[in-house]
Amino acid sequence: MGKIILFLVLAFVAYIVIKGAARRSRPPSAAERPPELMVACERCKVNLPRSEALEDGGHFYCSEEHRRLGAG
Repeated sequence: MGKIILFLVLAFVAYIVIKGAARRSRPPSAAERPPELMVACERCKVNLPRSEALEDGGHFYCSEEHRRLGAG
């Protein structure tokens, strides 16, 4: 009986260690990241993150084609 309890305790400790290591190695979740500024495409008015938008002359576009066509 003592060996079974010892095995269960060791399994629980291993579980806690593995779970803690997995928690440290994962990328930050959406809740942990700061919100990103959203901008609207001048052509189609679709909102997209600022980091994904193309900027031209102070205006933002969702794609190269819309940038080329300009504001509509």
